[in-house]
Amino acid sequence: MIHRPHGWVILKFTNEDDVFFKIFGSWRGGYLDGDSWRFSSGSNEPPVLSDCGRYWIWHQESGSCYHLPVKGEDGYSHYTAQILGSILIQSGVNGVFIERVKLSAILE
Repeated sequence: MIHRPHGWVILKFTNEDDVFFKIFGSWRGGYLDGDSWRFSSGSNEPPVLSDCGRYWIWHQESGSCYHLPVKGEDGYSHYTAQILGSILIQSGVNGVFIERVKLSAILE
């Protein structure tokens, strides 16, 4: 399955054994359906730029794939920002640390 969020944030999850990255995808809704969000299953492999250069292609552990618009990093709505904040405050729970990271830090 391919997911195409309007905006996205990369979250780095670290525990004593592993480091992996998840995508927090955000979609802007319309009058009737509202904004929505989705968490990817995670990946240790970096994304690759599409041939057209307009989006990043990032395969996830579950077999799904995210097409992330190049200009969509840190894009979210007021509603999805609240959800993201509630995820980030859970950092450290059960020994799993969560932090926001820029795509550029992963590609280095």
